[in-house]
Amino acid sequence: MQDIANAAGVGKATVSLALRDDPRLREETRRRIQKIASDMGYQTNAVVANLMAQLRASKTPKFQATVGLVNVSGDKGIFREVHTFQEWVSGCNKRAEQIGYGIDEFWLHEPGINPARLLKILESRNIRGLILAAVLEHGILPEEYREIWNRFACVVVGIQAVRPAMHFACNDQYSTSFNAVRQVERFGYSKPALVIDAQIDSLLDYRFSAGFWGASHLFPQNRRIPIFNYSDKAQISFAAWFQKHKPDVIITFHERIIEWLSAMNIKVPGEVGLVHLDHQPSLTEWAGMKQNNHLVGMAAVDMLVGQLHRSEFGTPTFTKCTLIESSFIEGKTILRKIGKE
Repeated sequence: MQDIANAAGVGKATVSLALRDDPRLREETRRRIQKIASDMGYQTNAVVANLMAQLRASKTPKFQATVGLVNVSGDKGIFREVHTFQEWVSGCNKRAEQIGYGIDEFWLHEPGINPARLLKILESRNIRGLILAAVLEHGILPEEYREIWNRFACVVVGIQAVRPAMHFACNDQYSTSFNAVRQVERFGYSKPALVIDAQIDSLLDYRFSAGFWGASHLFPQNRRIPIFNYSDKAQISFAAWFQKHKPDVIITFHERIIEWLSAMNIKVPGEVGLVHLDHQPSLTEWAGMKQNNHLVGMAAVDMLVGQLHRSEFGTPTFTKCTLIESSFIEGKTILRKIGKE
């Protein structure tokens, strides 16, 4: 490595980074050093490389920089009060700490905050990258902050931003719903139904309903049940829908369904099963899909740090997305039918 460093006119540490294809070096520098190494007949010792990787992983990471975590919503407390957002924030903080980054939180609607003020704060703290969370208005970011979106490396967590378009990390909502149907089919259910607030589904580009219908090929046409549009005031219409279609399992976000079924003298899980699409630790009795939102937060940090290493700032020409799959959690709200394993 010292011979390569001498030939390339760089330090041995730079050679080490280049041979690991570390994005902290400019690509042209990495390629130049890699070519010199190849021409000189350098070959990696796999045993030594593995040992060095373990040694580097065991060390406390050196502080790299601070990035911003921006609450875009009008609700200042959403990061602390809503489970999904708590998980995103927890994942962001955990991953940032692991790789030597700090996180400063900002609320876009804090009194006294405007684009010029926020830009000044970010520059004074040498923050070049932002993770944007709680983008709830159909993926539209405030137009008055466009200069910041154009000057910083940005990643959206949770919901895709469409104006302006940005890289984002989120749960794979299509596969969450699709796999929920597949799981209940494996348990022996044959008439699944989806109960979901249409506004939630719309906010997520109908990925949950699309996943549900995508999995419907598992069942005959006469066992496919129309989706019920949930609202807190829809108990009477829900009862009529249930009596008409008689699903044997309901996939939903809405815990009140169990109260409505109880009022109808419908036993869970004896007469109908229930599966939650966003399983949380508080839902101790429920079966459901754990969306692994802490991993979504961790993925957002990885995407942002990659952009910073590559000096990619501003809105991208083409967006990239990291999708995190859900895990199925068994619970007392479903039964395994006879003959199913």
